[in-house]
Amino acid sequence: MFQDSEIVGTDCLAQNKKGASFALTYNLITQFFVETFVGMIVGYFLGKYLDKWLFDEKQIFTYLLMILGMLSGLANLIRRAMKTIDGGDQHETKDEHH
Repeated sequence: MFQDSEIVGTDCLAQNKKGASFALTYNLITQFFVETFVGMIVGYFLGKYLDKWLFDEKQIFTYLLMILGMLSGLANLIRRAMKTIDGGDQHETKDEHH
């Protein structure tokens, strides 16, 4: 009887790890899309403003800043994924001391 409860507890623990892993992955993907979308929107409006101010008909800054917004979202995703893989605290302590 006691052995059966250990197996159930182990299965429940494994399910919690799978659920936590799914939640972490879902969180990373959601943050990536939100940050990328916001970066692109900010880049679009700031680029439109700069293009109207500096150029009459060209859209140089609009495209440039939208691409930078996408790249910043990707960079944040990579940074968070590496932080998650390494355990989280190693990169934060290095950044604080330098």
